[in-house]
Amino acid sequence: MKGTNKCGIWRPLLPALFLLVCLFMTATTTVQGQTPVSEAQQNYNWKSIDDAKGILKAHVELLNSQMPGYTPGTPMYENGVRRVAYYKAIMYEIERGETLPKSLENALPAAATLGYTKEASYTSKVVLRALHEEARVMLVN
Repeated sequence: MKGTNKCGIWRPLLPALFLLVCLFMTATTTVQGQTPVSEAQQNYNWKSIDDAKGILKAHVELLNSQMPGYTPGTPMYENGVRRVAYYKAIMYEIERGETLPKSLENALPAAATLGYTKEASYTSKVVLRALHEEARVMLVN
């Protein structure tokens, strides 16, 4: 009687355990096989430097014209300041001779700190990634 209970409990669980082990093994191998691809490794068709500067300048002027309508300290106001700081920092990096992908990366600290007015950990990484992606889409043909 003891032998039947022992085998009776484990026998139905064996297929489920086998499938669970297989699932973990395949998940581990796929995660190890994935490597992040940086912007420099991806082949985007970037706009020319002159076009990029014109687009960024137009966005800064548009945002600056909208800023008086925002209440300081609100999320709308801070997002406007963040974008203006980021776009100006990108233009600065371009003037220094950096490529467009490198300029987008180098300018992120200006966006993270609202133009260097707050401490460096002020803006979340999710917001910075979204802002970086927004600028990339804007500057790619």
